[in-house]
Amino acid sequence: MRTFLFLLSFFWITQINAASRFELMGLDKNRAQLNYMLNCQGCHAKDGRGLGDVPALKGFVGNFLSSNEGRAYLIRVPGSANSPLTDVELAEVVNWILFTMSDKSLPDSFNPLTPEEVQTYRGQPILDANAERSRLIAKFPIEQKLAQ
Repeated sequence: MRTFLFLLSFFWITQINAASRFELMGLDKNRAQLNYMLNCQGCHAKDGRGLGDVPALKGFVGNFLSSNEGRAYLIRVPGSANSPLTDVELAEVVNWILFTMSDKSLPDSFNPLTPEEVQTYRGQPILDANAERSRLIAKFPIEQKLAQ
């Protein structure tokens, strides 16, 4: 019984920590969710599964955090780099996506993207997002590739 209570309390605490971590970083979760709906959902779908030839975010997007290049990729893709969002809003949206759609692909050592990073990466947009995505995925460890 003690073990069960310990596990239950541990699960509850980690859920609170995951949810409040966003707010503790000074990010507005509601604004991020609204901006996702207005700027991303049309191509990536409400649940992040991707539509047509647009890649899925759900369950996979966190894998890009395994390298600095992958981290930058999330901002450098045309939909991010060219979005009408401010650097703060884009950081919120991308971090919200990572917190809500990464499932097990988000590394434990995840450090949220900052508006300063967004500003830097936006200045280096990707011309061929599909080729860059394929190049980065080719560098992933095999277990990350299988999750795709």
